[in-house]
Amino acid sequence: MATTKIWPVRDSLKRVVDYASNPEKTSEDDLASVIRYAMNGDKTTSDTTAGSEKACYVTGVNCSADTALEEMINTQTLFGKTGGNVAYHCYQSFKPGEVTPEQCHQLGVELARRMWGDKYQVLVATHLDRDHLHNHLVCCSVSFIDGKKFNDNKAAYSKLRRLSDEICRENGLSVIEKPRGKTPRQIHFAEKNGEPTRYNLMREAIDKAISLSTNFPTFINLMKQQGYIISYSYSRKYPTIRSVNSQKAVRLYRLGEDYELDRIVQRVNANDYKIVAVNRENHLITMKSPKHKRIPVHGTKRTARKIGGLYGLYLHYLYLLGYRPKKKHKPLSHEMREAGRMCDKYSACARLMARERLRTDEDVSAFITDSEHKMEELSEARNKVRNKLRRASDPDQIEQLKAERDGLTAKISKLRKDIRTADFTLERSTQVRDDIKTELEHCRGDHIKTLRKDHRDREER
Repeated sequence: MATTKIWPVRDSLKRVVDYASNPEKTSEDDLASVIRYAMNGDKTTSDTTAGSEKACYVTGVNCSADTALEEMINTQTLFGKTGGNVAYHCYQSFKPGEVTPEQCHQLGVELARRMWGDKYQVLVATHLDRDHLHNHLVCCSVSFIDGKKFNDNKAAYSKLRRLSDEICRENGLSVIEKPRGKTPRQIHFAEKNGEPTRYNLMREAIDKAISLSTNFPTFINLMKQQGYIISYSYSRKYPTIRSVNSQKAVRLYRLGEDYELDRIVQRVNANDYKIVAVNRENHLITMKSPKHKRIPVHGTKRTARKIGGLYGLYLHYLYLLGYRPKKKHKPLSHEMREAGRMCDKYSACARLMARERLRTDEDVSAFITDSEHKMEELSEARNKVRNKLRRASDPDQIEQLKAERDGLTAKISKLRKDIRTADFTLERSTQVRDDIKTELEHCRGDHIKTLRKDHRDREER
């Protein structure tokens, strides 16, 4: 299975050629001797290890690998097309363990020949520094035959992907028959770090509902109890899942093969009644209402001091997130659980409001304005210190000016950080209120009542 991508290079042809042909990425150490040494305990000298032979995988198509950069620049200069997109950078990546370095490089060279033929100069380099072997293909944007520029559009990328799949099939490799699209970068890295994301929470809710179900209608009801609606019908091309508090749905296939509708039905039907009974019993134990903590206050309830305003809102939010105090509350709604990834940011907002005594949106806006003015004054003062530093010749004076400059820089950095935190506070305040409302509805079970009311309204219509 090979994945492909192509993008233009506008800044420097030398940079991309140097990166693709980096020997630290394209050289293959004698790994077998290292493994034998680790497993058998045979001792080897450092000189022998350092002197191990290396095999490089860099090939030029319609050019020489050693002089690819000069040849591409000469072609562009010859036809007077040195501006715009100077090259196109493409990669072809394989699953770990699917191909050998030699085979990976051979497939990359074949892809370059089929894609760009005899019209464009291409440098093909196989990188071995990752678990997944992958090829980097750098194509000169100008043809050395007629001087025409390569047209990188959707049709060109479709052709690249089709040719790569053809080569994989010819060599008995797997092919992605139904590409699923790409996961947003932020969600991808959050899932990689094990953080709660919208997709992860959806998968968790589906797995939980499956473990408690012996038929599909029960599964749908359990999903509703967790705050999710699964929409499916013959008129829909793709079954979807969405939160009861959101109108934005996610297609089930984006969650993975195990979460497509047909696969969910199979998993539910394969459940054992005895195991489901045990799972339900354990589920009911965990669903018991937590004991409320009694907190003594001075005076009466009416006269007791209460923290309100924006600061109180964020403190309440941090409590519902289970952040302050630690582990005193476990969020029920998936909106709050997903927001748990940004607990540190919300905590920074609360600390800023406590330190600066900010209670309303107007206080936060005024703080941002004052901080921006202070930062401008500090920047002007730092520029004056820098000008003095350029003219200074006395070592003691230079040292003093550098310390003054660094102190001003630290103050500016702190103000800039506070401004970002204040902006985030204003930006998220509406979402915080909505999340708190949703969480309280889940605590009371109101979201189930809302689902039942919507169901009755649809039946009446």
